[in-house]
Amino acid sequence: MSGQQGKWREDQVLVICPGSQTTMAQLGCSELTPPAHRIPTRMFKDEDGEGYRPHHTYKRKKVDKADTVPPADGAKEKKNEKDEDEDEWEYVEDRDSVEGAIYPMQGGRIVNMPAFLAFLDHVHSLLTATFHNTPIVLMASPQWTRPDCEAITRYIFEKTKTPALCLLHSAIAAQYGLKWPHMTVVDIGFEKVDVTCIYDSNIVSHKDLGFPTPVREISGGEVFTQKLWSLLKDKGFTYEMAEQLKKSSICEVLPYVPELPELMELPTETQAALSQGAAQAALPAEVPKIAEPTKPALNGDNDAENGESKEADEGVLDVANIVTSGNTREFLAKREKEKAEKAKTKKQSKGQETEPAAGKLVRLPNSKRKTNLFHYEDLEHEDVQVPVSDHTSKPDAVATVSGEAPMSEAPAATGNISTSEEAKTESKPTEDGQGNAQAPSDAPADVVKTATERRTKRVRKDIEVGLERFLFVDRGEVNRITDTIYHSIQSIDDIYKRSACWDNIVFVGNGSRLRGLKENIIQTLISRHLISPSTATIFTSELPSNMATPSGTGAQTPTGSFTGQLPTTSSVNPLLLAATTASLGIPGQAHPAGSNAGDGTGHHSHGQTPMSIKQAVQPTYLTDWTKNGFEEAMFLGSLVAARLAYCIHNLDVHAAEFQRYMSLNRVEYNESGPKAIRTHSMLP
Repeated sequence: MSGQQGKWREDQVLVICPGSQTTMAQLGCSELTPPAHRIPTRMFKDEDGEGYRPHHTYKRKKVDKADTVPPADGAKEKKNEKDEDEDEWEYVEDRDSVEGAIYPMQGGRIVNMPAFLAFLDHVHSLLTATFHNTPIVLMASPQWTRPDCEAITRYIFEKTKTPALCLLHSAIAAQYGLKWPHMTVVDIGFEKVDVTCIYDSNIVSHKDLGFPTPVREISGGEVFTQKLWSLLKDKGFTYEMAEQLKKSSICEVLPYVPELPELMELPTETQAALSQGAAQAALPAEVPKIAEPTKPALNGDNDAENGESKEADEGVLDVANIVTSGNTREFLAKREKEKAEKAKTKKQSKGQETEPAAGKLVRLPNSKRKTNLFHYEDLEHEDVQVPVSDHTSKPDAVATVSGEAPMSEAPAATGNISTSEEAKTESKPTEDGQGNAQAPSDAPADVVKTATERRTKRVRKDIEVGLERFLFVDRGEVNRITDTIYHSIQSIDDIYKRSACWDNIVFVGNGSRLRGLKENIIQTLISRHLISPSTATIFTSELPSNMATPSGTGAQTPTGSFTGQLPTTSSVNPLLLAATTASLGIPGQAHPAGSNAGDGTGHHSHGQTPMSIKQAVQPTYLTDWTKNGFEEAMFLGSLVAARLAYCIHNLDVHAAEFQRYMSLNRVEYNESGPKAIRTHSMLP
């Protein structure tokens, strides 16, 4: 069975990372790039049957029977129109419409399994051409249950005929993408927040927010969108406008200020005026221009010749005249002096040109502006009638008879088709540019077919937004996220593992792309839960046991024979030093078996209270991901896991056994059934 592992190329692996709103997918893991496809996670009910469609469909009349110019016997045509049947209608897909959409995932949980399985089949058929030679890596949400994983496994092996399946936990995928062995993964999604603590590549704690049942209580990015929409609804904002405003650069989370009642410093008119005044005061004062002496006029005949300036001949000397005149030194000195004066004049003129540019008002940052301009872009769809070219008719003649402009110059919205056709038949004879009469209106006209075409145009609006772009931050939601992070780390059973999780906090999920949200959460954690190591009173109960205890005999009383350095206010507190270095171990000192002292894992005895809270440093060796951001690091980790599970060859026996348990192949599925996914996967 293990011989079937590692037999695929990197371009054969299909990676799927489903989300509540968007699914990231890509065929091939050879290039560690951002996802090639972002597919909306939604399906539409099929009206004809019980199946599902990937796009919204609607009915419209077919072109060949509905839109033709009526012939001479119009009564007969009207009779035929009454005998229309269902064959004259066709189904058209609208890829942008969300009417009747079914979202199979809500808050990370699968709420409609048939629709989700149909969606997986749609993604698989969209990206692959063969069914039997494409292994799949599917990222699993922490909210998926064992029955969910087994149902997905059964459907994939029986429907898609895949040779192997690897289910990957989303937090482990983020760790594969960000390389740290110990970390706390905070996944801020659309309607949920997952906090997963990982130590030595093992999940040691997990908590989440956004439980949809029995009472729907959402969390994550949707909470901020709803709050922003509620603040701007009175100004005519729609949900789409609020969502686009939240993703713009003018909408941000201000730094956490615990001293203020709003817990943030909002910009005011006085503050903006002071900032502009300070910027103007910092500019250098205007220097008065110095009147330079006028230079002697040069000979006009020698200055310009054929409209060209003498500066073009600068540096070209008449050596013969200079030598014969006998004043070579004076001439050269005069020449150098003129060059120096010209250079000085150019330098002064350049400085005077930069003064107006420096005198302009300094552009204030968004956090210091009380109002800012929001550029809203909307897509408007409309159905227009477009003439279909016929092989027998000429487009130029049709345009001449109808008296209309070509379609490239015509407006998008057109009138009724029958009205325009009647105007064509009743048009009077006209003359062309050469004075030749054209065909009269009662002449038999060629049949012109038209087709319905949906056109999309982009509309841009500029809207001024005030302090609502700062006040939308729901402090209750931020407090829930920070409390979940704190309780998740503090619930780790092994105390010595907590400090590593506090020092490597990473934020993933597109909900964390909100400007300033990560920094605000870290600032809130530091302000509320961080204990400074300089506070010596917290170590009184954590002194090492090998430290001598003062007794009543006075044996430890300092005497005059003490030759060491006396403790001062600037020296290190010996109690603090002994407490913080007790678990690090002393070189050459023997430690009991099973002791963690000296292994370099940190302060094992101080895990009850965090003394350091930091964000993990993101890798910089992947240029595409540095530009895109590591909020989608789960997909990067899925690409790395796909390589490890399917594309690594020539492993030893021990490594090959580990690789075999990373995925479930078809032979093992036929032997053990879908329950084998519990052991043959990368799930906890």
